[in-house]
Amino acid sequence: MARINLLPWRSEERARRNKEFLTLVAAVTLLALLSAFATWSYFNNELEEQRDANDRIMQENNRLDTVLAEIDTLEQRREDIISRMQVIQDLQGRRPIPVRLWDDVAKAMPQALYLNNLKREGDLLTFTGLADNPNVVSSLIRNLDDSLWMENSAVRNIQQNISAYEAEATLNRAPTNGERPRPIYPEDSYVQFVVTTQVQSSSTEPTQSAEIAASANGSGGTL
Repeated sequence: MARINLLPWRSEERARRNKEFLTLVAAVTLLALLSAFATWSYFNNELEEQRDANDRIMQENNRLDTVLAEIDTLEQRREDIISRMQVIQDLQGRRPIPVRLWDDVAKAMPQALYLNNLKREGDLLTFTGLADNPNVVSSLIRNLDDSLWMENSAVRNIQQNISAYEAEATLNRAPTNGERPRPIYPEDSYVQFVVTTQVQSSSTEPTQSAEIAASANGSGGTL
């Protein structure tokens, strides 16, 4: 005898399909959430690592800035030491100069010449005086340049002594009221001159400066 299914099979099929659809939607939603969480976790981890890297870079930059500041300080100290050493070497090199300088100045003075004033400003010597004639002044220039301690000697001014003409006018004028005539001196015909010369340091000064720089470079790493 044949059996007839009287149950509402269409309703059961619809319910089954709805259940499968809801299960699929739930699975897809869960998979999407898991993918989103995984993506967020990945990029969040990358961001944290980048922040850590940035922090390390900032710390390293700060450390390098400190090192550079220390290097600048050491360089400044090195320059100060070099300057002090140069001053000391210069003073030591110049100690014998005054004695030798004045000795050479005395030897450079020719006859028929005398000084009214001698002035030193730094390394510049200025001679002011009277000479028998311009040739005597030229001899003074040559003698000064022949010295090891002087150079670049030059005449800054030279002129005839005005008092010679005044004396001549006084002699030509007849004395009055018992006035005694002024005698004529040889110096009345002298020329007035102004001569300058440059005082030079010891010839070993460049070598000393090189030795200073070399010694400072050798000791720079120990500061």
